[in-house]
Amino acid sequence: MRISQNMIYSGAMRHMNAALGKLTEASEQNASQLRINRPSDDPVGYAQARKLDSIISNLSQYSDNVDTARSWLQQADSTLLEASTVMTSIKELATQASTGTVTAENRQEIATQVRQLYQELLSLSNTSVSGNSLFAGQKTSSDAFKSVLGATVQDDNLTSADVLSVTGQSDTSLLVQFTQSGTVGGSADLGFRYSSDGGSTWATGTLAAGSDTLSLGGCAVTMRSGAAVTGDADGGGTALILRPSALYLGDDQDGCAVRSYGGSPVTATAQGSFPGNVAVRIDATASIPGAVSYSYSLDGGRNWATGNTASGARLPVPGGYLELASNGGTALSAGSQFTIVPDTADINVQISPTAQVAINSVGKDVFGGLYRAVGASNAGVAFSSQPDQNVFETVGELIGYLETNNADGIGDSLDKLSTAQAHLETCAADVGARENRLDFADNTLSVLKDNTTSQLSSVEDADLSQLLLDLSKYQYAYESVLSSSSKIMGMSLLDYM
Repeated sequence: MRISQNMIYSGAMRHMNAALGKLTEASEQNASQLRINRPSDDPVGYAQARKLDSIISNLSQYSDNVDTARSWLQQADSTLLEASTVMTSIKELATQASTGTVTAENRQEIATQVRQLYQELLSLSNTSVSGNSLFAGQKTSSDAFKSVLGATVQDDNLTSADVLSVTGQSDTSLLVQFTQSGTVGGSADLGFRYSSDGGSTWATGTLAAGSDTLSLGGCAVTMRSGAAVTGDADGGGTALILRPSALYLGDDQDGCAVRSYGGSPVTATAQGSFPGNVAVRIDATASIPGAVSYSYSLDGGRNWATGNTASGARLPVPGGYLELASNGGTALSAGSQFTIVPDTADINVQISPTAQVAINSVGKDVFGGLYRAVGASNAGVAFSSQPDQNVFETVGELIGYLETNNADGIGDSLDKLSTAQAHLETCAADVGARENRLDFADNTLSVLKDNTTSQLSSVEDADLSQLLLDLSKYQYAYESVLSSSSKIMGMSLLDYM
């Protein structure tokens, strides 16, 4: 067949382009060090590589989360360590003040030092990380505690619960003594006296009949109506010491709300410590009080634990119980639902696909103080069942005893200070345990990331030694095509005529 110049030119261009394409592909792989630079290079391998990229990205985010959590927990650890050191100094001063040879003036001097250390404890409880309060639960934009006045009750027949509130501020402890016996809020006036200098000088006042609030100059104390107090002209009966305390302003995890769904007018409350939201479904029409058939779900209604029956209005569920209000026999409709929503305060950070860690703390559970529980009209004392663990209240009581020259009270405070410090150290141990968990999680993430990176490398990385050989081969081939094509296309029959 006849070979035309056009056929020669087309064939030369085709071979040159093919050789140039292979050379370009090899050059691109050499520049990127990757075998797969676009889906068309290897569709299956490209999809696998992108999946591995996603896994590596997630692992990197978990590592970042671990770093964030570590910064919070390290700050909490150092803060609690410093608080424990402050408590040690306070115990040393209390031991010194409890000695019988120490004078009232000496105790006032020691009280001045303890007040400064108390302010340091208050400052530590309001520690923040990057502007976020560390001990306020999820209320990270504000301080966890504020300084207030608390009351120490000196009467075996009364408790701190008989003092509903103390308002106002005072630079020194106020000693209040009843000079008449009677009942708070009763039909007779009650006389009292108070001192701001440890009993050196006194001012007098009267609690009017029917009233429950004592006015003390710039402060006021509201007591429970009906509380029985004793007193005499020398102030030998019921006494109160108004001294420093701290009010918790953050979140707590002690309460829960109940939301109801359906047409039933029955309301409900919940008691207990719940791991999360608990949905309760009424399975058959019932009357309250009466037998109730119900199911509950811990995963938002995807799965239900059925076949539960309660003989009364209290329905047991994991973590506690749901108590239905009796509405005079009002029918409880089948299909009615209630959801228990526990209060939350923890800030949880995801450190793996299946694990998370709390990076903050509930301040009242660490430092104690006073706080207003859900539904309460007045603030109460944290750790009411174990009051000796309450750091702020214990140190505040000590200041009151020091400034009123109460040697017996100072001696009683020594054991309480040890208990409160031990509680701080327990909280620090909990923080340390979470830090250790982060170390293990970080090591695991590092291993997983290295393994996944190796898998990705095996899928998309180029074989460098083979790539260099291919690059040399394709370059030689392209140069050969150029050389041979230029010689062939330069030939003509006219050269031989």
